Amino acid sequence: MKNLYSPNVDASTVDNLVSGTLIPCKVISGELEAGGGILLRGTLLTAEDDGTYTKYADGEINGVLLNDVDTDDDDERLSAAVACCGEFNQNKIDEVMGAETPAAAIVAARKQQLYIAPMEPAPEAY
Repeated sequence: MKNLYSPNVDASTVDNLVSGTLIPCKVISGELEAGGGILLRGTLLTAEDDGTYTKYADGEINGVLLNDVDTDDDDERLSAAVACCGEFNQNKIDEVMGAETPAAAIVAARKQQLYIAPMEPAPEAY
């Protein structure tokens, strides 16, 4: 099992993924397809016909991953918190995905109340 342990689990930092005033009110335990490697918080997901989620590559955006998950690990349950609605920072998502999210996919995601737009980072607390 790969170690995703964080020694600073009790520390709070602003990662700027969730933005705006619409809190992710629909969060489900989504089953992830095995073999996708480590998926980071902020990864866009697509729902497959069998109900599992995969990393978005093309098509519809059906959710945003809310925690880091190693999908190659046989010992780890392949379920994770998936936000099905809310407002999210496109800058953070593009950083996690490694590419700019297509405008057409962002517009289509609004049908599911997934609002993705570039946001300025929140200031760190003093």
